[in-house]
Amino acid sequence: MKFKSHFTSDLYFIAEEIKRDTFELDNFNTNPYSFVSPSAYDTAWLAMIEDDDTLQPMFQGYVDWILNNQNVIEGLWGRLGDENGDETLTSTLACVVALRKWNIGSLHVHKGKRYIERSMESIIGKYTNPNMKGSCPRWLVLMFTGLLEIAEQLGLRFLFSTRAKRMINNLLFQRKKILQREKLVDDRHNQQSLLAYLEVLPSTLYAKNQKDIIQKLGDSDGSLFQSPSATAAAYMLSRNTQCLAYLKSLVQRCPDGVPQVYPLSEELIKLTMVNIMDNFGLAEYFGEEIDHFILQIYKNYEEENVVTMPISSKVDQLHKASLEFRMLRLNGYDVLPRSFCWFLSDEEIRDHLETNTECLFFVMLSVYRATDLMFPGECELEEAREFSRKFLNKSHFIDEQFVPIFHIKHEISSPWRARLKHLDHRMWIEDKDSNAFSVGKASLIRISIDKFTHLALRNFELRQAVYRHEMEDLITWVKKSGLNDIGFGREKTTYCYFAASSSTSLPIKTATNIRKLMAKSGILITVADDFFDEEGSFDELGALTKAVIRWEGEALKGYGKIIFKALDDLVKETAETCLKGHGTDITDHLRNIHKLKPGNYDDITALLMTITRLLNDLQSYQKEQEQRKINSVLLHMKSHCGLKIEDSIAYIEKIIDSKRKEFMEYVLMDKFSDLSKPCKDIHMSLYKVFEMFFNKKNRYDSDTEMLEDIKKALYDPINLEIISTLRDLSNV
Repeated sequence: MKFKSHFTSDLYFIAEEIKRDTFELDNFNTNPYSFVSPSAYDTAWLAMIEDDDTLQPMFQGYVDWILNNQNVIEGLWGRLGDENGDETLTSTLACVVALRKWNIGSLHVHKGKRYIERSMESIIGKYTNPNMKGSCPRWLVLMFTGLLEIAEQLGLRFLFSTRAKRMINNLLFQRKKILQREKLVDDRHNQQSLLAYLEVLPSTLYAKNQKDIIQKLGDSDGSLFQSPSATAAAYMLSRNTQCLAYLKSLVQRCPDGVPQVYPLSEELIKLTMVNIMDNFGLAEYFGEEIDHFILQIYKNYEEENVVTMPISSKVDQLHKASLEFRMLRLNGYDVLPRSFCWFLSDEEIRDHLETNTECLFFVMLSVYRATDLMFPGECELEEAREFSRKFLNKSHFIDEQFVPIFHIKHEISSPWRARLKHLDHRMWIEDKDSNAFSVGKASLIRISIDKFTHLALRNFELRQAVYRHEMEDLITWVKKSGLNDIGFGREKTTYCYFAASSSTSLPIKTATNIRKLMAKSGILITVADDFFDEEGSFDELGALTKAVIRWEGEALKGYGKIIFKALDDLVKETAETCLKGHGTDITDHLRNIHKLKPGNYDDITALLMTITRLLNDLQSYQKEQEQRKINSVLLHMKSHCGLKIEDSIAYIEKIIDSKRKEFMEYVLMDKFSDLSKPCKDIHMSLYKVFEMFFNKKNRYDSDTEMLEDIKKALYDPINLEIISTLRDLSNV
């Protein structure tokens, strides 16, 4: 393709720019906090702190940040793409209050006020909609009412409509109920404690509980629940030296805006960055950097002593360890489940997880994903999967406005083993929460990924264009070979190419022949399978079999001749490609593959074939029973008198589950096979293809089941809203 070289070089240029900004000496040696999206709300609270000596802002840099980071068109502060508006409403109000306190930025204040007046009714009003799940979130009630009172104390007046004023009165009533119901100082160890919202609570509450609050600060790192905004308020009320030390540490590490939580696990930030690159399908551009990072993880890999850790550190360790386990195991490193499964025998953290579902769902999602890579005999992973599945199934109790329930539903309903990489990449690019990795007290904590998203979008669009072109070449080959005019069986050209291209992340530039070979093989196998199952006579089947053994098809006629000719052309084409690329003629080797006996297959191949056969049998036993054919489900039931079909299905499913674990161990670990890693990767791709084909039904034999997926993979553009947002960003 003429356009391919130009566009790929353009994308590699973008990737090099990102590397210069992100990596240093092939690793994340820059400040990890520079990757975390700042919270305008928390930044505003630190900007309000007054220096005792100068009576000016103690942290002038954050005042400047507010002045430099307003959306000048809308007048708001906060995250671009905040669909609900909750976060931007409170962030804008906090920034307006901070500027008003110092009597600067009058134009900024004016624009911010107009945004609040214009938007408040629709943002708060949606919670009065009967179709809306849940009431106004507790954090929003506390933050908005508290900030509004502070704004009025500073002389700010808002022109709200009568309806908006009624909403505010209702929020004030809700706050009153919260303050009556909850204690300021309680036993909770997270940002859901009322004390974590100290900055927006009546100052009288501080006065009543001053002793307990000071003790809380003394027992911690000088912060209130690692919340910068609450700690800023605590310092302004108490001038506590431990608070000040915490705040100065924060300012030193986060000069370009304050995160919702500080400190964060720096290793967790790095792991999230690498995870995002993989989710977005960018390994082709950052392969060396990712490999180096993973190697460093393995070199530093050791079991942490979690017994003496505070609960917040245990949570971070579980999150980090489960991410590391998945990443290392996927890349062939020998790691043990106990590196993160220790939580199963830790009553404190299990209780903490079960009572803080909304805050900790990212942690459990990471644990659940880690259990995808289960080997035989790993009972700990079985238990961890069951625990995390039950945890995630509680998602219907979670506030969908706060937590991205889509992540949970996707993982539970569509297992990783049955998902194709290309479609997964699209899903993550389009997902507005793909950069979130933890939960703060008001919103999700995110990684700044605008440049990565831009590259991922361009890369996906290029792959679609390349794949469509390769698909056209494949259709031409099918017509030229006569396979499309054969007149019987299943026509699966599109299905086979979709599976071959979408299941792998092979390089765009160099893997065209591999994708086409995989697709052509699938097409040819399907035609031959139908010929043997449905169309060919006994004599025709015998003649074709003998022709393949002798590799001589001159005497063949009809369908057998067409099939053998297509096979011979495919072998010649493949051998010629190999000869040009590697200087080795593999023609005889390819011709003799059909003569291998079962014992000659590599164990990985044998396991793949077994799993595929059994998956097919589970979805086709009804059809084959009607056709008086036999398969493993029917054979088992026939061999055991008195068994119901459900019993035989359960028996075959148990075998499949066992073989899956064996396959996973053989394909990921080097000690079981001499196959090269690229060859193992192809086996893994084929495994996922067949899991997708036979996930809950026989999608391969359906003419419509996969059409939507094919459109998404090859034809439909990425969500237009995302494209317009990214293009706006690139033009700024």
